[in-house]
Amino acid sequence: MAKRTCISFFSLLLFIAGSSAVAQDTVTVPLHLRAGFDISGPLLKLVNKELVSYGILTSVDVTEAITLNAGMRYSSFHSVRHSYDFSSRGISIVTGAEYNFLKANVSEGKYYAGIGLRYGLSLYSEEASVIRYTNMWGEGVSSIPLSRHAGHFVEITPGFRTELFPGVTIGWNLYMRLLISAGAGKDLKPVWMPGYGPATKGMATAAEYYISFSIPYKRKKVIIMPKAEDEEEEEGDVSSTTNSPGTSSGFGGRL
Repeated sequence: MAKRTCISFFSLLLFIAGSSAVAQDTVTVPLHLRAGFDISGPLLKLVNKELVSYGILTSVDVTEAITLNAGMRYSSFHSVRHSYDFSSRGISIVTGAEYNFLKANVSEGKYYAGIGLRYGLSLYSEEASVIRYTNMWGEGVSSIPLSRHAGHFVEITPGFRTELFPGVTIGWNLYMRLLISAGAGKDLKPVWMPGYGPATKGMATAAEYYISFSIPYKRKKVIIMPKAEDEEEEEGDVSSTTNSPGTSSGFGGRL
């Protein structure tokens, strides 16, 4: 009796496992290592002579939806206005994560449409060799000597990425940067903080375009659940079978 019960129990487990395997579909997607460079920085130099900016970005796919990334950028800014002559230069470092809203069977490890969150650190120097001012006593000229600072910011990065051909992807990100601290004191906010932008504002926006080289380092099998319409059809079949005259209760039609 006990032996028969054990056999029946294991048979039931195998049946349930088999049913789950049939009900679920899977897709295999590659996880990548990427390294790329920003092509918008050199192009921006043709439009804005005041700014020089070069950036690189690396990333690794942790899952089919989550990617960790880190980047570095060198920026140099020099602006001459009627009231000042300002320059700054330095490097910025960002690190964070992205989430891909595309399902694995759509992204296929090639396409990305999502949003990221990163922390940024700007290590820079600034100098204002000429500051012209006017007050009640007349006009004057002053200056701010070269000084070094560390600024902090957070950036939110919605964006898209697609594979041009195997091993090469191109994509762009929009950036909404929120200033935490310029590191120069509340009364000495830099005209331009490398990696952030105009630190006289609490929020800055930008866009960057990257070309990246990628290497698949792992393949992951992802379970894709059945479509809702398929489940509804199955539920409809069960309901029709349950309500058929041949399977109704013996009391049916006698009340």
